[in-house]
Amino acid sequence: MPATPSHYVSRNKLVMNTLIRKWLIVVAIAIPCLSRSQQKVEDSLYQRYNKAINDEDRIKSLGALSDYYYANKNFSKGDSLIEKQIMLAEATMNQKLVLAAFFGNAGYRYTQALNKTKDRSQNITLYINRALEYAKANNLYDYLAMASSNLAALNSSDGQLDEALKNANLGFTTALNTDNDSAKVICAIQLGNVYLDKADMLMAFKNYNNANDIAGRHKDESLLPPVFHAIANLYKKLGNDVEARRYVFRSLAINKKNKDQTGEVADYIFLAKRSNYTGGKEYLQLAIQLADSLHNTSLKIEAEQILFSHMLLQESPAYLVSYLDEQQELKNVFMNTGPDYLNWMMAEIYLYSGLRLGDSRLLDTALLYFKKAETSFNTGYDQSARKNFFVEFAQCLQQLKNVPAAITYYEKSMELSKSTADLSGLKSNSYELKKLYEQEGAYQQAFAYNVLYDQYKDNADQLAKEKDLALLEIDKETKRQEQQAELAKQLLQRKYNLQYMLITIIVVTAFVLLIMIGMFKVSTFTIRVMGFLSLIFLFEFIILLLDTWIHGITHGEPWKVWLIKIVIISLLLPIHHFLEHRLIRYLLSRHLITVRSRLSLSRFFGKKNKPLPEHSQEEDTI
Repeated sequence: MPATPSHYVSRNKLVMNTLIRKWLIVVAIAIPCLSRSQQKVEDSLYQRYNKAINDEDRIKSLGALSDYYYANKNFSKGDSLIEKQIMLAEATMNQKLVLAAFFGNAGYRYTQALNKTKDRSQNITLYINRALEYAKANNLYDYLAMASSNLAALNSSDGQLDEALKNANLGFTTALNTDNDSAKVICAIQLGNVYLDKADMLMAFKNYNNANDIAGRHKDESLLPPVFHAIANLYKKLGNDVEARRYVFRSLAINKKNKDQTGEVADYIFLAKRSNYTGGKEYLQLAIQLADSLHNTSLKIEAEQILFSHMLLQESPAYLVSYLDEQQELKNVFMNTGPDYLNWMMAEIYLYSGLRLGDSRLLDTALLYFKKAETSFNTGYDQSARKNFFVEFAQCLQQLKNVPAAITYYEKSMELSKSTADLSGLKSNSYELKKLYEQEGAYQQAFAYNVLYDQYKDNADQLAKEKDLALLEIDKETKRQEQQAELAKQLLQRKYNLQYMLITIIVVTAFVLLIMIGMFKVSTFTIRVMGFLSLIFLFEFIILLLDTWIHGITHGEPWKVWLIKIVIISLLLPIHHFLEHRLIRYLLSRHLITVRSRLSLSRFFGKKNKPLPEHSQEEDTI
């Protein structure tokens, strides 16, 4: 769990505490049902597997079970089921099922999880490499691209940014040579994520925009929500929460329209993270309830963990320990995350209460739990988890006036901050080390860390300025793209208007030709064909004009479009038949031939010509 800023811990939030306590009373009433609910979910998943009547259903149910165990951090059971899932899929020799097993299993998708152990990272790498090999052997370049991109996500979460950039570029380049829009969007987002981790905000934004352009051309907008989440995360890192929330609300609107409830849960969780606890509580409740109704244990547990992290800053240790004992599902997740992870959580419970209340007895208890967990965190977890563990351990020792030990753990945290390019961690650690060495009278070391602190502070200030510049550049790029989009829209509208004008001219010309043909003695067949075609042109033009209106009021929902068109055709068809009958009947009556003779130009000019004088015999003799 990420370290919480000490200034946030020290704030007095009595009003928020009261609200939280009232809500937690409601939570406590529901707690006894949770363990039974958890068992019920597990049993229902096994029943689904046992009732499966074909291989496809068995593979899907095994996937759901492995997802459940991964969400609860029970990796041994989850891995066992994944192996069973892959073996069953390969035995069917059905490529669709094999791809679902290799690219959809929980191990392959676990790249973004926080606080992974080294063994877990190695396991994920194996799952991704197996998927890569299958895609490569079968020349499935879109899946090859997605696997490369997923490997980049794992590299990035493990702090291997150069390797991540190489794999992300490979994935995106490969995806561009396929017709799979989903692969293109996934790979473009991941390439942007790597640039974001490397603090290259503008390049991250440009890649997210590439993904946005590709997703925007998809008919049902289903590819846009993950793009909006990526852009929201960018704005969050730039400190613009208003813009971040705006993009998530856009994602929420699309997910509601498409009835994508899993996407809605992810939206609520993001919004909760960007809200204070009082405001985020409602989002978390919505997320937990919706995830529970979907039997999506992974998202449900994620929401519960966010709730617990808020509670750490507000509740007493006695209450939190009791809550954790009763909330068995969450406790199991902490126990299964890795060795001594639960001890770290217990240490945090006492640490933040001790810091908030200034109670050394609570800090002593926290220290006991930190010492229990220390061996596991020396080597067993990813760099981010270890960095946060050591800085909290150092804070505890510092408050207990154990300066030499605090220095040791701050230095450990600082080394890990260097390897993960955590500028904020480097700045805060160097500042604390400067103070501690001054207390010890080691002024040479204190001066060295003071120099480092000034350097990191300048870098942080420069980064803040760069963030402001990045926001301006992103705003400029956004406006430029909006202008291009508006220009493209205007050009497209002009093109459509010209086409509408051309169609109008064709319809009018058809009727003029029909009238002109009717003025001459032509065959009955010709008149019938011309009459039929002219009316078809007219009524199809009317339907074409109505199409835009129909799609506007129905939002393209097929059943609504179908019903409205049935009504329109029911009205237009009798009118079409009536007009066709009357028009052709009139043309066949030959009335227009009479009209033509009356309007004949030769007849008109003939009446104007004077008769020539008669030829006389006298003129001949002359």
